[in-house]
Amino acid sequence: MNTDFVDSYPLPLSGLRHFYWAAKLQSFKLAAQTLNVSEAAISQQIRNLEATLKVKLFDRGHQKVSLTRKGQRLFPYVQTAFINFQEGINAIAADPEPNRLTLSTVPSFATHWLISRLTLFNQLHPKLSISIDTSLEIIDFETSQLDVAIRYGAGKYAGLKSELLMEDPTVLVCHPRLVSDGKITRQDFLRLPAIIGTTDGVIKSMQAFKDFYQLPDDTQQETLLLRDGSLGVEAARSGQGISLQRISLVVDLIESGELVYATDFASRKFDFYAVAPESHFENPKVVKFLDWLRGEMAITANHIAPYIARIGI
Repeated sequence: MNTDFVDSYPLPLSGLRHFYWAAKLQSFKLAAQTLNVSEAAISQQIRNLEATLKVKLFDRGHQKVSLTRKGQRLFPYVQTAFINFQEGINAIAADPEPNRLTLSTVPSFATHWLISRLTLFNQLHPKLSISIDTSLEIIDFETSQLDVAIRYGAGKYAGLKSELLMEDPTVLVCHPRLVSDGKITRQDFLRLPAIIGTTDGVIKSMQAFKDFYQLPDDTQQETLLLRDGSLGVEAARSGQGISLQRISLVVDLIESGELVYATDFASRKFDFYAVAPESHFENPKVVKFLDWLRGEMAITANHIAPYIARIGI
């Protein structure tokens, strides 16, 4: 390894920090907002860094910047360095709020699963309060006080550790009056209006069903476009069409006869994961929460297991 540059010059950490955020956000303006400095300060720091390194890092256009090839080559190294800096600080620094856990998760999970069970957690840990942010997007751990996120996805998030919590396939559901003999068939999928989620995960899962049934993309008439999966449950309950939902979200409604589900296929593209920087998993309050969460999710997994078995996956 050539250390001549490091030995001869002080590492330009301030310039690299400004470069990191400008490259990550692809915007000097957004980087300035994140760092609480002026856009001119970002630009000047980048120019100083370019002068120090003797390379051009950004192509500057009208209200837009993009990384040059050398900037693209530098960015992953800088990103790894700053993630490691933060991980090291997290590993040794005292938790500023040891009695408050800040959690991010999707609205449907919070509303239909988590909230009703938090009383049990509070009984076990009365001195630990939980703050919940419901969002469909991953919140940036670097710019927030977030301790851990519970996500329904593929389990791959750059720079973050993911731990599988529960397998939860998605199934097609609808009101029983819309189908015959309590079964959803390929013909039902063809004829019934679709209640479609607009998130990338839902779109991919719906495509998996269309591929299974060998249907063209324009098969269904989309009557409702929804971001929140729980709204799709209510729309299906009211008989507005066929909806794609996680089994855990609709199992009670299936048992009560308010919904029926297709038993010939389920999508297994996504599951539930705990997501955070690796050092967060060692935080005592995160350990307490995830230990409790694993136990509760194991109960739910046992509950939905017979329904998954009927599909044969």
